Amino acid sequence: MNPISTIDDAFDVGTWVGRRQAFALVAGRCAAADGDVLYEIRERKLFLTIEKTWEDFCVKRVGLSRSYVDRIIRQSKELGPDYSKLSCFTRITPAEYRLIAGAVTEDGLAYGGEVIPLAPENAPKLTQAVEALHRDSIPPTDPVDPVEQAFAKAEKAVKSAIAEFQRLQAMKLDDDGRLKLVIALESCRNQVDLIHMSTNL
Repeated sequence: MNPISTIDDAFDVGTWVGRRQAFALVAGRCAAADGDVLYEIRERKLFLTIEKTWEDFCVKRVGLSRSYVDRIIRQSKELGPDYSKLSCFTRITPAEYRLIAGAVTEDGLAYGGEVIPLAPENAPKLTQAVEALHRDSIPPTDPVDPVEQAFAKAEKAVKSAIAEFQRLQAMKLDDDGRLKLVIALESCRNQVDLIHMSTNL
């Protein structure tokens, strides 16, 4: 392999990665500003100068549904600018951010006894820290009791079966239909009786 070609290729890759990080940084800042701008337009009712309703403004002027725009505003106000900054360098959902929000400061992300600055060159480190903080913040779940699970499933099935029998009962069944219903009910009762007797209670 030509060493010059390899160096050129590495340089190209580094250039494209740098561009992506720059775009992500701008996009994150724009997202935060977007929420603030939309909030001001909605709260100060500035949209009334060009549209009759907030919903019309969202659809016609922003190009998004009202519910989606309201969600952008709500997320911006709840999570603040630090979420947008962090999401520039690592993929993180609002739900994941809420779990680790206490570790995010103006100086960066606190993890492992240090504060990692929110900067492009720290993207891999920030990703690892976010994953670790998220993993540590999830409480361990209690193991599922198979007996309780089976009881819940059986009770649900019984309720469903009874509802179906009641639906059949309410129908205008002919003689054959009523006979089938009686036979099905007798079969169920016999099987339940067998189970009951096997408990020795």
